[in-house]
Amino acid sequence: MKIKILTFAFLILAAVPAGAQRKVSADVEVKTVINGKVTTVTKSVYCTNNGRLVTLFHKPTTYYSVVNQKGEMQIYNPSSNEVFSQIDQTLSSNTDLVYLFMNGRIDDLGLGWFGYKASASEKDGQYAKKTFTSSDPSKPRVEIVYEDWLPIYCEYTGRDGKLLSKKYLSNYQRFGHMVMPLRVTDISYGTKKDSSVVRTLYSGVQVDQDDPNFNFEVPAGAKPMELPETGK
Repeated sequence: MKIKILTFAFLILAAVPAGAQRKVSADVEVKTVINGKVTTVTKSVYCTNNGRLVTLFHKPTTYYSVVNQKGEMQIYNPSSNEVFSQIDQTLSSNTDLVYLFMNGRIDDLGLGWFGYKASASEKDGQYAKKTFTSSDPSKPRVEIVYEDWLPIYCEYTGRDGKLLSKKYLSNYQRFGHMVMPLRVTDISYGTKKDSSVVRTLYSGVQVDQDDPNFNFEVPAGAKPMELPETGK
């Protein structure tokens, strides 16, 4: 079993050579279906290997988001010159799919950032499965299935055995030293009211190509955004 696990880890690391890309950009379309209603968001992402992630949202509203590995986020509305700042670990660029794949974090899909560790591993032909658990009893168990050493399926299960969500990753393509999926489908389960399906499509992927948006900074004169008070 130790030999299998070591071989598995080696092949995962070999999927992304040491000379990884410095920056990656991509266009993204996100379609969300909740209760039969479809919403579409289009955006472009600009990610550098130091963890800085700039996102330019195009539809339905134009605005910028800038976040780093610490979860320090700024949201900037160019039409009103307003900025909203927030710090939240769950917003970290470490959780973004482009960042994960450009830096070779394909083994745990960023789960390690939230304190997860691999607790079991098995292999069946071209497929392999790893189970990740957290010392925090409130966090769900996560299983990731790999085909040819690339993650194709991810499942979250509550401690009560209830299936919480599924993620499918497909249409893998290579860009420079990076291999990443261009189609991701997330299915979240809850009450009938809030179950949802989210399909994310990536296109126009560019590796180590210059673009001014990689260096976007919120203008120094931006005004703090005033949020409505709770209950109003």
